[in-house]
Amino acid sequence: MRLVCKAAVVLAGLILAVAPGAAAGAAACHVDSDCVLVPDDCCGCSGGGKQRALPKKDRASYQRAREARCADTLCAAVISQDPSCAARSAVCKESKCTLGQ
Repeated sequence: MRLVCKAAVVLAGLILAVAPGAAAGAAACHVDSDCVLVPDDCCGCSGGGKQRALPKKDRASYQRAREARCADTLCAAVISQDPSCAARSAVCKESKCTLGQ
């Protein structure tokens, strides 16, 4: 039973580390300037990956978790063709940060 409880606590911590700002009922943004673009997972658009929009207030914790998770990852030196990489800004839409134009 103890092992199951410990596993649940570890899993909950990982979910929070991957999805900062996901608290129930919390508005992620009010205006576009509340949002920023960040690499989605280990590699960004200039490394064959993709990007996502995130509340500016969560950027530092997201980056720390990403750096720890991706410390041993080597990204390709290639520009990604993922549709998210076409976004040049993050915007606030219905209180959530999303990819803009």
